[in-house]
Amino acid sequence: MADAGLPEAPSSDATGFDAVVFDFDGLILDTESSAFHAWTIVYRHHGVEPFGLDEWAVNLGRHAHDQTRFDPLARLLADAPHLDPAGVHEHRRALRDEQLAAEELRGGVRLWLDAADAIGIPVAIASSSPIEWIEQHLTTHGIADRFAHIVCAGGVLPGKPDPAVYLEACRRLGVQPSRTLAFEDSPNGVAAAKAAGLHCIAVPCAVTAPLDLSAADLVVASLDALDPATWLNPQVGGSGRVEGPAGGPAVR
Repeated sequence: MADAGLPEAPSSDATGFDAVVFDFDGLILDTESSAFHAWTIVYRHHGVEPFGLDEWAVNLGRHAHDQTRFDPLARLLADAPHLDPAGVHEHRRALRDEQLAAEELRGGVRLWLDAADAIGIPVAIASSSPIEWIEQHLTTHGIADRFAHIVCAGGVLPGKPDPAVYLEACRRLGVQPSRTLAFEDSPNGVAAAKAAGLHCIAVPCAVTAPLDLSAADLVVASLDALDPATWLNPQVGGSGRVEGPAGGPAVR
């Protein structure tokens, strides 16, 4: 569903949502574009035609150990078997991190975090990425303390498009999925949020913008296009910080 002007909250939910769950990669910070472009540069550096977005899209939102993921290294080594895998990854990571260092939080992220804090709406992250990766970037951008929980795939929690990380995030926040708003940027993420029963708004990044996000309840170009006051339930109150039981190293 595409955006038109300033979207309004659905009339069927007059009181607004009781919690918000963010994806991380591509949604809070556009790490997806730097990852894709780094591989593109590496391929060209070695004289190999880079893969297309259609192949890369399979990976978006999925856990690193998901067996269905497209493997860029294996594809590269098939055309250039003389390359050292460790050296390739070192080059790729350096390129990725150089680009990431110039990235700012995506538009509207701070707006929504501030609005949730002001109302007392609990906020979490549900991601297929490692928690160390997420916390590193949250700390860099000064928002590590803005989330009640960070739920990551791993161990008993499968990655997206499985709904497990969203269901766990809602459980820890103490809210019903149907009363929770999810923000996503990829088809796999949207599928996970919808399968868990959340209302999902897709906010594509540069890499995911060409992909099919029609399964989302709404698609907008930026979180700035949404007025938090019309989407969040002012009756929730509280501190916006919901404590939950310990759940292993992949969950905060």
